[in-house]
Order: sequence, then structure tokens, then C-alpha cells
Amino acid sequence: MLPYFTKHFEDYCLGEVDYHRCGSCGFVISKTHVDLSNSAWENINNQFHAGYHGSNYCPEDSHWVARLSRQAQVIADLATIGLLRTNLPWVDFGCGDGKLSNMLCEKYSLKLLKFDRYEKEKGYITEATLKRSRFAFAITTSVLEHLRDRKHLDEIASLVADDGVMGIHTLVAEEIPCASEWFYLLPVHSAFYTNKSMQILFDQWGFTASIYHVESRLWFWFKSNVDQVEKIIAVANARPGHDNFFYYFKRGFMDYWKHKATDIIRR
Repeated sequence: MLPYFTKHFEDYCLGEVDYHRCGSCGFVISKTHVDLSNSAWENINNQFHAGYHGSNYCPEDSHWVARLSRQAQVIADLATIGLLRTNLPWVDFGCGDGKLSNMLCEKYSLKLLKFDRYEKEKGYITEATLKRSRFAFAITTSVLEHLRDRKHLDEIASLVADDGVMGIHTLVAEEIPCASEWFYLLPVHSAFYTNKSMQILFDQWGFTASIYHVESRLWFWFKSNVDQVEKIIAVANARPGHDNFFYYFKRGFMDYWKHKATDIIRR
């Protein structure tokens, strides 16, 4: 990892933040965030999220609730067509205030367990329950960019059963912009993923195929039954009147976002 650029934050006692880049895969991480103590990192996250959790508006992401609603629709659709099974429980890792789980329950009668290390709400599963469980579906939305250690990534991947599915929402680009004014550089974002770095994780964790839904900004990663997944997606994409549920399929990581670093797009 080599120095890439810096950004100064006036708030959260961060000051000058140093971002480093992998010369092989382009992954970028904040060395400043990595070097923070766990208590300092937790305080920054608590300060940042306390301002909007429990509400329907996030000042840094005006599409937050609308995107979660679309994600709930897509998850429900994939369950309907048989790609998300309920032979084992589902979990939302890093669920925040639990909006996605609530939407799935209220609108589609689907149960998505809630887990968050920084939210101690009633009804959330415990660390002990998480560690002794494997899930048919494990999803993270707006979580991977907050992680400072590879072991936390591996922890999430380990939750997925051998025939299970992993759901991911984070920003992925062909190249991470070398620009301190980039909109995604928030005080609580420490890690930034490229298509190549995602493919590496995908392979190391034993996944074989993936789909991407553009409007919901969701990836779904599959470990097994690739031929069956491809057939189901082909049939689903051909459904009349279901244009809003078009899924891009690929054997490997679906590297949909290939815009250049200079093409700064708010997604």
C-alpha cells in the first residue's frame, strides 16, 4: 500500500487523513482510520449516525430510504423466483436502525434478522447467536466502506452457508478517484473497493457467480448451482411487465460500474 492522497476533516477530530492505495488491485484505505483506537472509531461512528438513525432523512445520502425500499422489493422478488431460500435464517449484518428488516417484514412478510455491534436495540440478535449460526442469506448495506480490517470482511463472508447467498451494497468503481473532493469521502468511510479488489474477495471466499440490480445498487453473490441461477435469472428477466426487476448476471464478480476516476457520479 502506497500513499495516494490526503483530505482534511474539520469535524470528528480527524484532521488530516491519509489514504493509501494498493498498486495491484487499486483498493484504497485510510491509514488514519486504521490507526484509530477502537473507542475513537466507535465515537466517530456514533456521532455521525446519531443525527439520522430513527429518521427518514440522511443529509449525506438523500436517496437512503428510497434505496432501502427498492432493496426490499428486489430481495422479495428474488425470494419469489427461488434464488433466496428460507431453509436457514437471513441476517442483515450492520443493520443500523433496522429499516431494511422492518420493510421486508411489514411489506413482504419476510424475516431478516438484525445485527449491529453499535446498535443495542431490542430484538437484535447477539454476538453469540451470530457466531454459532450460518445463514441462507447474509446482507450488508453501506457497511463494507466502514471496515478497517480484513478479518471483519472475512467474518461477514463466513456467515453464508455453503448453498447460501451474500448480498452487498457499497460503492465499487473501476478506479478510486485521487481527489479529496470526492463525495464518498465521509468521516466514517475508511475503505474503497475497485472491481479488481472485489473479484479477489469473491474468489477467495469461494463464490462462483453474481447478479447486480442497478436501481437498488445491490449485488447478490452465489456459491453453488450456477447453471440453475443463470437459468432462473434468464426467465426472470424475460417476464413481461417486470422491467424494474432486470438482473445482470456474470460467472464471477459482476463488474457493472466501470466508469473512470474522473467520472464522479453520485450513486
